[in-house]
Amino acid sequence: MDRKRLATFRRRLERERDELSALLLRTESASRGLGDKKRGDEGEEAAISYHRDLLHSQSHTGRSQLRLVTTALVRLASQEFGICEECGQPISLKRLEAVPWTPFCRDCQEEIESEAGLPSER
Repeated sequence: MDRKRLATFRRRLERERDELSALLLRTESASRGLGDKKRGDEGEEAAISYHRDLLHSQSHTGRSQLRLVTTALVRLASQEFGICEECGQPISLKRLEAVPWTPFCRDCQEEIESEAGLPSER
């Protein structure tokens, strides 16, 4: 892959990392704010519990995504970017443009999802 394309991927991954980091900070702050709320009636308790669960889910998803992005940046720096971690074959440019933090080619991703009983990306 040429330097210009790699630089484009680096900028995109760095922007994604920064956005995810900011989202995680906002989520953490909102979660702390819910902990400070005075207890009310059952309706309020249910709403607070729902929001707390939602924030927890967003935080978990954000941390997982941030790990993928950070790992992709490490692979980019070590010149392993664009190589499937499972089979060692190049990941298609089309796939990398859609999901630059992906560690797997489409075939390996589908196999992993199939084994885990997850729905395919298609």
